[in-house]
Amino acid sequence: MPDPRLPDLDPKAQRGTALADVRASAGASGRLPRLQRLAVVGLLVAMLLVWISPALARDRAVAAPPGVAVAPPSPAALALLDAAIAQGRLADARALLAPLWATDSEEVALRAAELALASGSLAEAAEGFGQLGTGPLAARGLQGLGITRLKQGRLADAMAALDAAVALDAGLSRAWNARAVVADRQKDWATADVAYARAIAAAPADAAVLANRGWSLLLRGRHVAAERDLERALALAPADRVVQTNLALARAMQGRYQEAFRHSSRASLAGDLNSVGYAAMARGDLAVAEAYFNRALSLNPQFDRAAWANLQYLAELKGRPQP
Repeated sequence: MPDPRLPDLDPKAQRGTALADVRASAGASGRLPRLQRLAVVGLLVAMLLVWISPALARDRAVAAPPGVAVAPPSPAALALLDAAIAQGRLADARALLAPLWATDSEEVALRAAELALASGSLAEAAEGFGQLGTGPLAARGLQGLGITRLKQGRLADAMAALDAAVALDAGLSRAWNARAVVADRQKDWATADVAYARAIAAAPADAAVLANRGWSLLLRGRHVAAERDLERALALAPADRVVQTNLALARAMQGRYQEAFRHSSRASLAGDLNSVGYAAMARGDLAVAEAYFNRALSLNPQFDRAAWANLQYLAELKGRPQP
């Protein structure tokens, strides 16, 4: 691949230009000096190397010279790579991963699979996690495989891999969290409660686990308990809009409509009006819901399909005979 920083160095175009110059000069003088010809050839070779150098660099990054021992990756290097993946800095993670391939380490293979998972390359992630076998990283490989299968919607396969992972290592919070999400989708609330409790015990400062349990409790109508979990999650991740929205919904489902807007901003207000309006509609407060939906429509500079659909549904509810 040509280096994007050198857009004008097209080897084929440059070669054509150089040869044309050679022909023109030959016509004028009959013959180029040998040194000039060598200079032209050298220039062409140099430009060709510029063109192919990224591929050569990649090849060098993944293979050590034969017979040369390569030290395993340091804990610091792995920690940097883990942080880049966890924070969504995927380009940085790829750059950190490339020089580590030469170590031929299962720790590196695990990170490569995690990077594929974070990048959405689920088939590649499943293959990578599946190759970790029965060694010391088997539990983490099964954890990653289970999360991948969950993202693929293969719930039975996800459940099997996640159960195997926590059987090998009961401290894997991500495996317990994913197992709880599987249970939520199956409406197996008892299993979800156990799995969420184990996940939180293993990682009490993980906002994602608390947020997921809060959503699970919302699905079951346990709004007060949901609010507690979502408040804890928001304290750990104050800028998380999904947590803010779900917390607003938990409060609105208790009839605390004004309090539901505590974390709203100018940018989020239209969406929050829809969420709180939906909660009011679910509670039977139809006049409150209608006011919020109309306000959402007035605030949005573009047509708000969600608010309009909610208003249409609200009109249907108002037209139904009351029991």
